[in-house]
Amino acid sequence: MNTSKHILLTAVLVVLSALGAGVMAQSKTGAIVQPPLPIGSVTTVNAVEVSDGTVGFNRMKDETTFGYSFLGPTVGAFPGSFTLSMNCSPAISISNEKNELTGGSWTLPVYMATIKGTGYDGSLYGTIDKGTMIWDKTATKATMYIVLNVGGGTQAWDGVGGYATFTGTLFVDEKTQKTMLTGDLVFNIISVLPIQ
Repeated sequence: MNTSKHILLTAVLVVLSALGAGVMAQSKTGAIVQPPLPIGSVTTVNAVEVSDGTVGFNRMKDETTFGYSFLGPTVGAFPGSFTLSMNCSPAISISNEKNELTGGSWTLPVYMATIKGTGYDGSLYGTIDKGTMIWDKTATKATMYIVLNVGGGTQAWDGVGGYATFTGTLFVDEKTQKTMLTGDLVFNIISVLPIQ
């Protein structure tokens, strides 16, 4: 009986060490390679342009587009409806290769699934800290990177703060001829989320 316990213990240790080898591997140099750290809460955005903004001048007297806005659904960690209103300098035109985002705001009402169905969970909101739009050679597609401040929230998100990053693409949909914004929001909520 003791022998079968030892055989079983040995078998368990072999299996555990094999699983551990899958998690931690050695590189060719012999250094132990750790698995990547988990990323933050990813939310995918698929939005459409609702306003091409108004061209004016900022405090520095630079031509700026104010209120260049998008609205669309989100899926993933925070399913809901994302609104983004950006200020871009220089003003958006076909000849620009790059636009800097100089301000703006965003909101994200969140609708979480529960036992009773999908229900409003509260909203996250904040401002644009910084960002860029880098246009391709045809000036019909831009790669976007935005840092969003999480200024707070309502209901389940009351009192939260932190930041989020958005990485995505702005392009004209060939079928609808509408300007689209797609990409991923990654939230890093600094404040402790309330228990739901």
